[in-house]
Amino acid sequence: MESLGIVTKVKGDTIEVASIREASCGTSCESCAAKCAESKVHTQTLYNSINAEVGDKVLIETNSKNFLRFILLIYGLPLVFFIVGVVSSNFFLKEKTENYQLISFIFGIASMVISYLIIKKIDSNYKDVKEIIVLKRYEA
Repeated sequence: MESLGIVTKVKGDTIEVASIREASCGTSCESCAAKCAESKVHTQTLYNSINAEVGDKVLIETNSKNFLRFILLIYGLPLVFFIVGVVSSNFFLKEKTENYQLISFIFGIASMVISYLIIKKIDSNYKDVKEIIVLKRYEA
């Protein structure tokens, strides 16, 4: 994935890059009734690996494989934990109590909270990784 941005701030070894989000449905937002991407500016703080200055145009490249892996982690892991929590507690509590469905749901929510704690731990390990997003100077 690639996107074009402009450096707005330089803070030590990081920069803030402003870019316009692209619509997922196409490039002509004027003809679209959904108005999902009406030129909204998105700001990111990135490691300044190219010694960019304020006003420089940069190309932000993200490895699609890593990006999809993180999306799967963020959305998939809580879903799997929730389903496993509900199904396993439902299986064990079905014959022991009358309110087994409500208790199973609560176990599912608790399992999902545990998955978010795991994601937070994984995220803290990747905070300083600079290979996920690559900056290049944009030259038209």
